[in-house]
Amino acid sequence: MRVWTIPIHRDPRSATRAAQPAAHVCRAVYLAWGAWLCLLTGCGSSLDGRNAHVFQQAQQTFDQARSHEDFLRAAAMYQEIIDGGVASGAVWYNQGNAFMQAGQRGRAIAAYRQAQRYRPRDPYLEANLRFALRNSTLPRRSLMEYVLFWQNWLSLPEKYWLLGLAAGVAFVLGLIGLLSERRQLSRLALATLVPVLLLVLSVGYDAYRYRERTHGVVVQPETVARKGDAVSYEPALTGPLEEGTEFHVVERRGDWLLVHLPGGQEGWIEQHAAVLY
Repeated sequence: MRVWTIPIHRDPRSATRAAQPAAHVCRAVYLAWGAWLCLLTGCGSSLDGRNAHVFQQAQQTFDQARSHEDFLRAAAMYQEIIDGGVASGAVWYNQGNAFMQAGQRGRAIAAYRQAQRYRPRDPYLEANLRFALRNSTLPRRSLMEYVLFWQNWLSLPEKYWLLGLAAGVAFVLGLIGLLSERRQLSRLALATLVPVLLLVLSVGYDAYRYRERTHGVVVQPETVARKGDAVSYEPALTGPLEEGTEFHVVERRGDWLLVHLPGGQEGWIEQHAAVLY
């Protein structure tokens, strides 16, 4: 990213003021603005003409479905859109509904979880997810989710746009304060950086939990978690994992996954027994 500098002509008597907080604030908001522009590329993409046509076909297939195979065909159409790089809560939500109608609860949970990132306050999504989870053990909230209490209230795009808005306000206030040398505006710009930093932390946490960590759901009933990465190892738990059990991946070895479960237990399962996202 190219950075432009603006020459400022001042009276010689004010030269000592060049290093005052206003200049530092302006530099900080320039960095905040640039960081937002870089992060904005992570917001996902919308449906183009071809994907919109596939989406419409998937909807028709779902509406006319009469068997599990028909619903799976609709789910495959939604997956085609997702594989094309489209990040849409509506697509994942509809795919989850198709999987539920097809009797594949684990895959439905995975789709609903991904839809939550873009539709966190959708009551229908929340109701369908709860129905799919049934008596499953829910993942515990992390300490960061308690500190950033809005973390699960806002969608990914909403966080990016709020970050952009806050960074833009800080940028304008800092620039005006620097040009006019009004300390009040400089201090206000400095105060505006607080929500910018909090939103940067919020977006960074999402990047960690959604991009750096691999999540998954067990999609086969009676999946045995073992103490090692082979069927010859003893079971790691007292009973098999049910379909719909959620986890995050700790390690991979070939076709085996070391998974961390909501209750804190860990064990190795075969990758074909789960769907990852």
